[in-house]
Amino acid sequence: MSKGKTTASATSKSPLSAEELAEVRHRCQQLSRWAYTDFERARKVLEELSAVVDKNSPFDIRLAFHTHSAFLHNQWHHYDKAVEHAKLAVAILESLADASNLAEMWADLAAIHLNRRDWRAAERSLDRARRYLNDGADPVLKAHLFCREGFLHLHLGNPRQALDCLMEAEKSMLSLDDEQADLKDFYIQTLIFSGLGDLYERLGEKAKSLESYRCVLPIVERHGLRPRLSWHYLNAGRAAMAQQDVAQAQASFEKAMEVVSEGETEAKTHALGNLGILALWADNTARALALFDKAAAEYENPSKPADFTNLSKIESWRAGLFSQLNDLVKAQYHLEKSWETGQNGHDLYHLSQIAQNLAALHGQQKNFEQAYEWQRQASELAAKHYNQLRDREREEIEARHQLERNRQEAQMARLRVASLQLRALRAQMNPHFMFNALNAIQGLITSGRNKEAESYLAKFAKMMRHTLEYSDLEVVTLEQEIEFLERYLDINRKLRFRDKLEYQITAPPDADQNDLYVPTMILQPFVENAIEHGIRPRQEGRLEIAFSLSDDGQMLRCVIEDDGVGYNKGRQKQSAGADFQSHRSRGMDITRERLTLLHQLQKHEQGDFIRIADLGDLTQKMRSGTHVEVLLPLMEPES
Repeated sequence: MSKGKTTASATSKSPLSAEELAEVRHRCQQLSRWAYTDFERARKVLEELSAVVDKNSPFDIRLAFHTHSAFLHNQWHHYDKAVEHAKLAVAILESLADASNLAEMWADLAAIHLNRRDWRAAERSLDRARRYLNDGADPVLKAHLFCREGFLHLHLGNPRQALDCLMEAEKSMLSLDDEQADLKDFYIQTLIFSGLGDLYERLGEKAKSLESYRCVLPIVERHGLRPRLSWHYLNAGRAAMAQQDVAQAQASFEKAMEVVSEGETEAKTHALGNLGILALWADNTARALALFDKAAAEYENPSKPADFTNLSKIESWRAGLFSQLNDLVKAQYHLEKSWETGQNGHDLYHLSQIAQNLAALHGQQKNFEQAYEWQRQASELAAKHYNQLRDREREEIEARHQLERNRQEAQMARLRVASLQLRALRAQMNPHFMFNALNAIQGLITSGRNKEAESYLAKFAKMMRHTLEYSDLEVVTLEQEIEFLERYLDINRKLRFRDKLEYQITAPPDADQNDLYVPTMILQPFVENAIEHGIRPRQEGRLEIAFSLSDDGQMLRCVIEDDGVGYNKGRQKQSAGADFQSHRSRGMDITRERLTLLHQLQKHEQGDFIRIADLGDLTQKMRSGTHVEVLLPLMEPES
């Protein structure tokens, strides 16, 4: 076939001879294989076919051309072209009244809309696909549909529905016959396992996540599947790193480097960066630095915000390396370069981490004014990031509500645990607390009390650093949780209550705090409520926090008592400070939901995991204050 026809219009293409038609059909057959195994060959054949296929071509040729074009353009992120070709394929199938292939094509169109983040269009496409399925439909075809539906729920933060759909898809794939199946079926199978790996990762189930990601690898290796190949190895490598399986992680990242295609800059950079981190773990700083340099070289001409963010992360890795070597000058240089580059990436969370690290670095060098300025910027960015997350959550909730109305579901789907955790971490460190603490520290500096300022700036920086670092963790030891609460209470005691706040934290008797794992920073909102509703109105008070194991040893009981105005009076005064109160309400709502979901994951019976009472009611008015009892699920440690 001549490429000289590529500039001809659709109406001017000459009819093909029987021999040429046979060659075109052969090319379509090749494309059905290369679309999944060799992108470069597929691209070449697609260009050749686009020169000869038009509206007058035989329907089987047009159908194959548009179907494979839709798939490939979706893989190459050309979503508008992908939608155009998919709709043309649908039109051909509708003229043929081909129900099974129509169901499959509508599911493929849903996949394109998912990549475009057009949830409503994805749901409409899935609804159309369902119309063409009957009770006797091919189980593998059902698996295609369940897979796409699972990813929709995954994107919208519906972990239960996502798990149900993906597990149903996996079960339907059990009937897959290796000899009769085509490459697309195996491709869908890899998506199912990848989706399960992603879901388990978000839910903090690291071992299951690694197992699912590893299930993908023999499938892609056995059938030579090309789409997302480098990302499959990256996913397996990241999951292995989370499990501290260094050898498996190393092998996966090196394999990702072997199979990465030209143009897959982000995948290559992630592989190089992770290999660099593994080198750091092995104290091989020279290799780590060389790998970071290679990763940076991939972005010679950055253009997209993601390019600048990735470059900024590389600089941050370099800074961490030099900090590890105690070369603070170079560490500062690379952090400042990371900050400068990251401005074009617009990733507020990443920028807040850089500012936080710069604040800590300047504090370490006793440059308190600069430390304060960077800490202030970190706090402002964290607050902006929180607002950004809140807006994004609102958009997702609106989309979810619309989809739920369309499908007439009875309940609103629950938010995924990982998302709830991140929102909770951002919600509990509210801007009012951060700015008040920083202003108090500034007051210590201006009044010449530099030693006190240094001490509390270090405590505040460490607490904020933990807030950012813990966002990547699902669980911490009880000792870490208590340490965080002590730091939070100490800052409140000194900077807000001028030493008029007393507190006592009692660990569970006969238990090693390092052997007990609890959800990350789950108790801070309750402690904040005790301070704000109970103690703050009196400007002084005492707070007691006591831990004990439940009778069956499956849960940890935490009792929080304050001697403040009491629960009943506290609620009456909540109308003041609407914005701040709104923050605390959101934080508590998120914490309640998160706690419920975590208990469900531990398969605990439904119950009242949070009890709040007025101490006056409990003690016949002999004491004032509030009594809060929280049952925490004991978690498995992250590997």
